[in-house]
Amino acid sequence: MTQSVLYTALYSLLTILMVSVTSACSYSLPVAQSGNNAKQTVALGPDELATQCSQDSEGIPVRCDIEIKGVNPPAFYQVSIQLATPGPFRVYAESRRLMADSEISGAANTMSFIVNTRQPDGQPIQPDAYLGTSGLTLWFAAGFDSIKQLIVTPVASSPPQFTAANNSAPNYKRLFILGDSTVCDQNPQWHKPVGERYSGWGQVLPAYLNNDIAVVNYADSGEGSEAFNVIDGELFAPVAAQLRRGDIVLIQLGHNDKTTPQGLYIERISALVEYIKQQGASPVLISPMVRNVNVALSKQHLWPQLDVRAALLAISQQQGIPFIDLMAYSHDWVTTLGQDAAQAYFVRNDRTHSNEAGAHVFAQMLLHTAIQQQLPLAHYSKTAHQY
Repeated sequence: MTQSVLYTALYSLLTILMVSVTSACSYSLPVAQSGNNAKQTVALGPDELATQCSQDSEGIPVRCDIEIKGVNPPAFYQVSIQLATPGPFRVYAESRRLMADSEISGAANTMSFIVNTRQPDGQPIQPDAYLGTSGLTLWFAAGFDSIKQLIVTPVASSPPQFTAANNSAPNYKRLFILGDSTVCDQNPQWHKPVGERYSGWGQVLPAYLNNDIAVVNYADSGEGSEAFNVIDGELFAPVAAQLRRGDIVLIQLGHNDKTTPQGLYIERISALVEYIKQQGASPVLISPMVRNVNVALSKQHLWPQLDVRAALLAISQQQGIPFIDLMAYSHDWVTTLGQDAAQAYFVRNDRTHSNEAGAHVFAQMLLHTAIQQQLPLAHYSKTAHQY
């Protein structure tokens, strides 16, 4: 049996098994009405925040840990923040995931967003990933003195029964991200200068989106197409268990596929795309951003046995799905700036990994392209006018 036939057979078997497994799950994010997952809203004013929140040291954002009985990860929380007066604010969640930033959305009296939580808070399978807590963690860069009220409502992790008849779009759109260290929720690294903090573009993307969508980031350092293969991928399994009709899935894999043969890479990504489509979700392929190594676009992510950009373009055309050529856009950006100037957006002495400023640049490129291509993700951008 050829490897391609094996993939097809195993993929079909997996699909049958996943339909069986997920028949007791729901695609939507309803709030439970009874039992241990009963709806619980936590409202914290200035006095409660003073006892609930703490700051480890000067210059580090104030941290608030919120545990709600009966809500276990993975879970979703609707967060609403009312400010006494409009002013600058920056709010992170979990492992330094940027949720709201007045420099992006402008000053306002209120802000709201949906936070996905899991354990660990940071990267899913890295041994040194930020563990965090089983509940919700929020970080306030400017402290909580200006907060009039913080309201947190959990979305239950025990949804109603899933059937083919009710397999419709969820109440909240969910955006899954599959990728590597250039995409993932890196550790907080609060002790480091902003320019030295490793930051994935998926880590800052939530701040550019409105409160009708929740980002679920399963990107992980050092991982490539193998970790997301539909046969036995360690990171594919938790994504497949949660994926529902109406979800959007961004896929940026290739940085860590240096030794993967072209044919195997195409088979893995194609099978992943087919599975996502079969669940009624919408896959989007993204070419990896460039390494800042001053080479031509044609030589970026080009290995003896794999041309990542060409492979992704071919898959997108064959599958009829969107392709965001982040590699080309970032190459044009680096070329315009010059290698030395562009290095300010990467971690010092690192030509691959962006810092916070660089993560913003790549997230903006992605959203700009989504808007240009009129992709579903564009409907959830709250900063479309800036592009």
